[in-house]
Amino acid sequence: MATKKPKLGLPPTPPASLSNAAMQEMISKGGSVLEPSVVTTAKHTPEEDKLKSFTFKIYESELAQIRAIQDSLPKRDRISIHDFVLDAVKEKIKKMAKKSNLK
Repeated sequence: MATKKPKLGLPPTPPASLSNAAMQEMISKGGSVLEPSVVTTAKHTPEEDKLKSFTFKIYESELAQIRAIQDSLPKRDRISIHDFVLDAVKEKIKKMAKKSNLK
């Protein structure tokens, strides 16, 4: 037996107490939230670090090793493969930066 889809209704109309013209003008005007000055001074890089997306290839055996590591962790501590690879790259960058500073 076919069931009928419920009909879409119109949005509710504002109550009579909210139909004040000045209030409607204020709502229509909108606005923006100002950030506290403390937050704006905390930003230390003037240039924006844009997110770059790319694809890389990895051997199935290496991917299986990553999945095995993930499976050995408790569910609450698991991170995605993406985050795992990013952490590994960041760790390698720090290690190479340390190594280059020593020479």
